[in-house]
Amino acid sequence: MNKILHVAYREFASTALTKGFIFGALVLPAIFAVLMPLIGFLFDNAKAPADVGRVAIIDRSQMLAPMLDERLQPEALAAARRGSTQQLTEQMKDAQNAVQNPDQEGEDATQQLDTIAGAVDTLLGETPQFSIDILDTDANLEEAQQRLRQESDDETQRTLVVLEIDNNAVVRNEGELDYGSYTLFARPKTDPRTTGTIERTVERAIKDLRYDLAGMDKEELRRITRVERRQVQEVTEKGTRSSKQAMQFILPGAVLVLLFMGVMTGGQYLLTTTVEEKSSRVVEVLLSAVSPMELMFGKIVGQMIVGLSLTLIYTSLGLVALFAFALTDFLEWLDLFYMVIFFLIAYVMIASFMAAIGSAVNEMREAQSLMAPVMMGLIFAFYLSFPALLSPSAPWAVALSMIPPFSPFTMLVRIASTEPPPTWQIWLSILIGIIAAYASVWFAAKVFRVGLLMYGKPPNFRTLIKWIRMA
Repeated sequence: MNKILHVAYREFASTALTKGFIFGALVLPAIFAVLMPLIGFLFDNAKAPADVGRVAIIDRSQMLAPMLDERLQPEALAAARRGSTQQLTEQMKDAQNAVQNPDQEGEDATQQLDTIAGAVDTLLGETPQFSIDILDTDANLEEAQQRLRQESDDETQRTLVVLEIDNNAVVRNEGELDYGSYTLFARPKTDPRTTGTIERTVERAIKDLRYDLAGMDKEELRRITRVERRQVQEVTEKGTRSSKQAMQFILPGAVLVLLFMGVMTGGQYLLTTTVEEKSSRVVEVLLSAVSPMELMFGKIVGQMIVGLSLTLIYTSLGLVALFAFALTDFLEWLDLFYMVIFFLIAYVMIASFMAAIGSAVNEMREAQSLMAPVMMGLIFAFYLSFPALLSPSAPWAVALSMIPPFSPFTMLVRIASTEPPPTWQIWLSILIGIIAAYASVWFAAKVFRVGLLMYGKPPNFRTLIKWIRMA
């Protein structure tokens, strides 16, 4: 046991105490944390310049051109944008609950809504500067489109958009139930925000005219059709709290990514160090001091600590974020215990195969063909677990959570989902996982013992089976 611990410490130190690992595990997250405010600053100041040009209107209905001439002026567009932004912020009041205590009011709530309004304003860009050309109602469309192909050194003289409005856009043709619409023709690579602004303005003008002709109060209609969506409230033993339903999907997904990252990192390091030691003949020196089994178990334990350390580092960063945003109520602390258990099961299964592959080949290039099935199994287990977020109690999800190597990933997602499985299913999955991990270690030990001192042509799977029978 003492020799296994010595090998484990050597394996851990040679991997985790290097500058490259420390940089990747600690420095990179710190850099991202520092860059986030800078990215936010750049985003806040990333407004695109205003589009300047002419909008040509062919109004076949003979009713909308004067209204659009007025509403597409820069002052009217700016006023409409302020109104839309205010309405949007009112509808997104529940967004402030995702980043702060829902009971907070006053300056904090106002600041949050101002932030939302600023983000919307940034996405929309600067207010376009349009000049309106109202063409004849019977103008030739092809001739109007020709304006879009003409270039001009003066931006104010170039035509950005040609708008054609159907003759029945406001008043239906006799005997017809449906209204007409409009068509927008634009220059190639026109900013979508510019065409979107024109489309919203045209649609609003058409609706307003239809309301007026039908004798309807458009403001009353808007009040009737608008329903304020309030934040869902969860009732707990401590009282009520605002529901953050997005966290019900974010947390399980984050846990799944952490598990995959830790298992993948530890397994890859184990394969790499085993192949390097064998190709450089260092393993022959090591075997003079320890047995093949002690070496294999020591390497598995050492890289397990590496993967677990990396997982705990990023888990700690996630916990800090949850504490900072007062979201710890949505975290079940028992889930962290299960995450460690399933990490150990998944890691031992994958690491055993990686150790076996590393001992059987002479260089990394030869390991690719043998690694493919193992990596495909791990990737399938990872991706097939995501649908379980939506259907954690579905029969296929229950089945996958009992079948290694899928079980650690799928069961962990089910545990962190909105419908946690019964406790007996969790521990049955753990028991099956332990048996599978033991079988993986048994398989790896047979291959490791024979393959470690084998050189020459890399083996195939048939040869590995022969080695197992020999050992």
